[in-house]
Amino acid sequence: MNRTRQRHTSQLLRPGLALLTVILLTFLLAPSPTWAIECLTHKLPQPDEPYAETRARLEADGLWAPNNGPMLSVPADPQLGDTWDWYIWDLGGMPVATLKPCTVRGMGDNVFVIVDDDEWNVAGMNQAAVDRIVANFDNQSVGEFPDQGIWDLNTSHFGDPPNPLDGQERIFLLYYRFNIAADGYFWIFDQYPDGSQAWASNEADVVYLATDNGDPGGNYMLGVAAHEFEHMIHFNTDQNEDTWADEGLAELAMWLFGHPDNISSFNTNPDNSLTNWGGAWADYIQTYLWTLYIYEQFGGQQVIWDVTHHPANGMSGYQQVLIDLGYSVPIETVFANWTLANYLDDPSLESGQYGYTGDSLPPFYPWRTHTALPASGAATVQYWAGEYVRLTNMDATSFFTFNGTDTRDFLVNVIALDPVLPTLVESLPLDELNDGTLTFAAAAGYDETIFCVANVYPTAAGSYLYSVDLDVSPVPDLPGREVTLRSWPNPFNPSTELSFRLPTAGQTRLLVHDSRGRLVAVLQEGRMAAGEHHFTWNAQGLPSGMYFASVEIDGALVAVNKVSLIK
Repeated sequence: MNRTRQRHTSQLLRPGLALLTVILLTFLLAPSPTWAIECLTHKLPQPDEPYAETRARLEADGLWAPNNGPMLSVPADPQLGDTWDWYIWDLGGMPVATLKPCTVRGMGDNVFVIVDDDEWNVAGMNQAAVDRIVANFDNQSVGEFPDQGIWDLNTSHFGDPPNPLDGQERIFLLYYRFNIAADGYFWIFDQYPDGSQAWASNEADVVYLATDNGDPGGNYMLGVAAHEFEHMIHFNTDQNEDTWADEGLAELAMWLFGHPDNISSFNTNPDNSLTNWGGAWADYIQTYLWTLYIYEQFGGQQVIWDVTHHPANGMSGYQQVLIDLGYSVPIETVFANWTLANYLDDPSLESGQYGYTGDSLPPFYPWRTHTALPASGAATVQYWAGEYVRLTNMDATSFFTFNGTDTRDFLVNVIALDPVLPTLVESLPLDELNDGTLTFAAAAGYDETIFCVANVYPTAAGSYLYSVDLDVSPVPDLPGREVTLRSWPNPFNPSTELSFRLPTAGQTRLLVHDSRGRLVAVLQEGRMAAGEHHFTWNAQGLPSGMYFASVEIDGALVAVNKVSLIK
């Protein structure tokens, strides 16, 4: 059946938003020379109001229905070889729709494969490819579930697709030439009657796939079909899900099919906020690894189903689902364990929380390596992100000190690695101001240790200072504990006030050393009376880092306080 339709192309923006959206979309959708934008779903325009509200309003006005007339919607009973006009979107800048004839080239139990007529038998878009698409969508896959197709894998893990308009139990996969570096997308406006929104609608449950970014019937593009189908389902279960969470679940759909994305980029720069979606390749990979980790650690299919359906979004949704499933572990601890699993990838450790079974990870890179101790440094880590500091030549007991931004939330762990000795993981306890120390005696003689810092604060990056010494703590068990050395502010830049109370008069020295033990300031040297004393230390000209102020009375060390200079 050949059909043409006369539909208005409602592709213009609402007044007042046009210029801004054109600028944004031109920037977001322009091809990138360094990485491909796999999925455009969350980069495309979004509705102005919640879907349920729009539908209720249109239904009340009698406007919620496919366009009337025999030439204006998906036919009631599509068959192989049927042709009708579809909106095809040019996404090189602001999305622009053109009506083009497309033909049903494949039909399975759960899918129609529709191909732009201009692309038929071009660059691998042929009947053999279509047959493989149908077979893999309905009946088979290439991963751990070879007897299940994309439909069964996606619907059993994520839920059912929507079906508001086209009346078809099958979904549509529409293939055309994108002419940009992208593989697929789900166009949300197809779930609305055409003409009811600022953008055109095909009034069908359809995802769009590229014919020019790889073999359409190959495993990669089949994985992309699974990815985009997840977006369609997630729209049906939770329309306002956080982008990063939705993309992570769509990435898991690729893994379920058996062809996940190649792990790269994120492992070379792991200080990348999980919850701040930017659309870079590293964002796809980290959301994939997070979702796979949750899948493996917390019950597989059930936890994924619950996350997809829970009304809470993002990290809050994950926490609520774990609670509902009976897990008492805080999501912050799960996240810190995930950062350790990314570095170690060893599921044989402890209860398996430090590795993956479903994928093999490449090495994760530390941001800095120290080859001699003592060592120290200062850094900033993004929110919901982690990073690593590597230390080698660990010949003796190590003393680790951490000082994080007081108003953030950190979790810090230390790993000991050796080609012969068993891997060790120790938590570095922190107080309410994110300060803490760890004497890691068990790591003496290990080949290397890894300082793992996770910032689990929900909305802002955090700075921290660290130091590592051998054999000696910078805050020893001191005599005369009745002397307390205080500092304010701390951290500081460039000045801080140091104060202490002497119980008796005596020869007193107030010194400041850097984290390598070098004397950088003598603030007092001479006899002092009993009572309260205050000194200002101006660190102008010194680098950021951790410093140790100390008080000596009559040659005995009686108090030490660590102070942090952050510029």
